Amino acid sequence: MATPQTAADSNAPTAHGLDALTHSRKQAAQVLSQIAIAMDQAETTERSGQLGLTHHIRTLQSTAAQLQQGTYRIVVLGEMKRGKSTLINALVGEALLPSDVNPCTALLSLLRHGPEPKVTLHYSDGKPAKTIDFATFRSDYTISPDEARQLEASAFPDISHVVIECPAPLLASGLEIVDTPGLNDTEARNQQVLTYLNEAQAVVFVLDATQPVTLDERRYLRNYIQNRDLDCFYVVNGWDRLQTGLVNPEDTEALAAAVARQRQVFTQSLPEGATWFEVSALAALRQQRRGESLTGSGVDKFWAALDSFLTQSRGQGELQRAAKLAHRAYSALQETVARRIPLLDEDLSELQQRVASVESEFGKLEKIRDNYRQLIRGRCDRTAKAIADSFKTYILSLESSFETDFVASQPDLDFLSFLDEDERDDFYSEFKRAFERYINDRLAAWEFTAKQKIGQSFDELNESAADYQVAYAEVVEVIHEKMMGRRFYAPEVGPTDEARPWIDNIRDLFDEVPDTLNDAVQPFNHFWQSVLQMAVSYVCIVVALQILGLIFSSLFLNIVGVIAAAGGILAVQAEFVRQEFIKATRKEFAKHLPQIAADQWQPIYKAVQDCFGTYEERAIERISGDIAARRLELSSLIEKKQQNEINREQTVERLKSLEARIQQALATLQGMI
Repeated sequence: MATPQTAADSNAPTAHGLDALTHSRKQAAQVLSQIAIAMDQAETTERSGQLGLTHHIRTLQSTAAQLQQGTYRIVVLGEMKRGKSTLINALVGEALLPSDVNPCTALLSLLRHGPEPKVTLHYSDGKPAKTIDFATFRSDYTISPDEARQLEASAFPDISHVVIECPAPLLASGLEIVDTPGLNDTEARNQQVLTYLNEAQAVVFVLDATQPVTLDERRYLRNYIQNRDLDCFYVVNGWDRLQTGLVNPEDTEALAAAVARQRQVFTQSLPEGATWFEVSALAALRQQRRGESLTGSGVDKFWAALDSFLTQSRGQGELQRAAKLAHRAYSALQETVARRIPLLDEDLSELQQRVASVESEFGKLEKIRDNYRQLIRGRCDRTAKAIADSFKTYILSLESSFETDFVASQPDLDFLSFLDEDERDDFYSEFKRAFERYINDRLAAWEFTAKQKIGQSFDELNESAADYQVAYAEVVEVIHEKMMGRRFYAPEVGPTDEARPWIDNIRDLFDEVPDTLNDAVQPFNHFWQSVLQMAVSYVCIVVALQILGLIFSSLFLNIVGVIAAAGGILAVQAEFVRQEFIKATRKEFAKHLPQIAADQWQPIYKAVQDCFGTYEERAIERISGDIAARRLELSSLIEKKQQNEINREQTVERLKSLEARIQQALATLQGMI
């Protein structure tokens, strides 16, 4: 059951949690960089030869850069005039966004920290960005809600988004807030917002306390939020208006009844298990401007929950991932050192013979890699065909359920207004929007099942990969045994680690499977969510626009002819007009369905192929890199032997010293978690 949150005593929103996390992230980045530098120096200068650690070094370097420069992005969504901008202003403590009674935000706005207040317009046509002042932004780039509802495209189509910078303390720790225009029903207008959703750590969905959850709000949550598995914070704004709207604001019983009713409404309307926050953003902004605490506004409680989520759930996940990668790099180093030291005593001819003896094993590793590649491609082809066929079947089936499904998507249209020439254009726009709601709902339903099928296919691929992991590990064991004349056991990293930590490194080679199918934490999963989402969503956007373009080019002319032919009293009966509209729409829709299904089969097939292609590229690259690193480790050792540059005692001392330095760095990193 959904649970409302009420205000708790606290000061204005602060970034203390994010500040502490930012400090920890920078410390972790520094430790990873130190480990990478130490390993890179050993890799490039070790007199006994290269150690084959390049992959781990690069991973540590890229992870350190992400920790050092990373940001936390939240996207604020909601219908027009829900108080999104007011809520953001209250959080930031600055009147950055237009939040007056009439104007509403007309552009997608990205708020980030900057040394000086600045507004920068970014254009969609390639023109250079333009900096303007805040007064110009508020006056020239806002529109009224009525204007916004009438638009079928952006109010400023040449502008993609605006970046607002200010030295607000809340933003200083890397928090970025995306303020979006009101929810809309056109895929063309939603596409940019969906792109930002794929890059977001959390979503804030703003609702109105005095209104039930609207059809469009339900649709948006179902089609674009819940199916993305995004962490969503529901803010019910204007909670104080429940009291001010009473005949007697001092009537405590009436207020309690009003509050109970609204809580029941949101409990039933929001997704099961959702938590919402009862806030008064305008009151919070006023309190903040007076220098008062936000106690009683609910914004303090909301920010505390959001801050905790960002710093604990997401932030700690990043630090844990960093520690895990560092431990994997350390175990790889230990494995190399444990192999290298015994081989230092071998003379050159014996070492060359042993290297020659494992050449066939390297061929086996390459064969395992190539077979795994074929497995991926076979799974890719079958899945892509299945998804493309499912789309074709789904599109062709829409005609049979059109009338039932369309009724659920259309607003309360006054069909008789079509007969009035003065109102016909407005009715046309509303009917077109109703049809687009229907199309978007149908495509979102198919997209959800398509993603499930893709995920299932990757699940099956993951199960098959386990066999390849085992085979690969067995060949590596043979290489170790042949090179060292005995079975190889790498040193234990700690009491909880396996006796052969190098197995973990091999498991990683086959562990590129998306979402929850691997043991990587959120940043990696998020990458795959984006790949899966964009692979299918892009096609759905194209299809929606194509259908609308085909159908509405001739639909109204057909309907005019039907109604004109009926004549008489029937022409003024709303039910007759409604039925003729739906009948004509269905007929026109059905006419184009076979062509749409045929045209989009190949794009959908390719979209799924691209998803698997990204997976194949990453997985095979890592396996190939591991094989190359193992070859290099042996060939480099022989080369140094040939050059007589190896001093056993000094080499052992250097390698053991390197291990000790990295172990100490790991202890520092572990202490941050």
